[in-house]
Amino acid sequence: MHPDLTQVGLVPSQQLVSLLTDDEGNWRDVPEIDGVQQAVVPLVKLPKPEGAWEPSLVWFSDRVERQWVAGTPAPAPTYSPEAWTSQHFSPMQVSALQRFEMALLQAGKPLGALMTALKAWMEGMLVASVDPTPRTFPAPPCSYEAASLEAVSALQE
Repeated sequence: MHPDLTQVGLVPSQQLVSLLTDDEGNWRDVPEIDGVQQAVVPLVKLPKPEGAWEPSLVWFSDRVERQWVAGTPAPAPTYSPEAWTSQHFSPMQVSALQRFEMALLQAGKPLGALMTALKAWMEGMLVASVDPTPRTFPAPPCSYEAASLEAVSALQE
């Protein structure tokens, strides 16, 4: 059997080190720090939860635990208004929605709730495009499919 290198904690100095074991599993070369003999304790690595978490070492007399504390979430990605719109709608879908709106108006039918909300969102994106500085924007209120189905249903009545 050959020696293994293992990460452990030293108490009372509260330092993480890597130590070798001998053939019998005993720790080799345990340091003495500031004249104080150190005790070797195991490092227990708790699994990282989902989301933004940062590691934190918590020291006990018989172990050291790598726990997780709430971290700073990553900043939301930023987009230009045009790039954000294209994340949700293709140019063909934008054109189709405009044609659906025109067809409803020509037929004397009101825009439905989804078409009205989506039209307001797209107009907001047009206004925002005056300043193309990348930033965050709200998601569209509905999908192309939902708004276009609403328009087609209204036109078929």
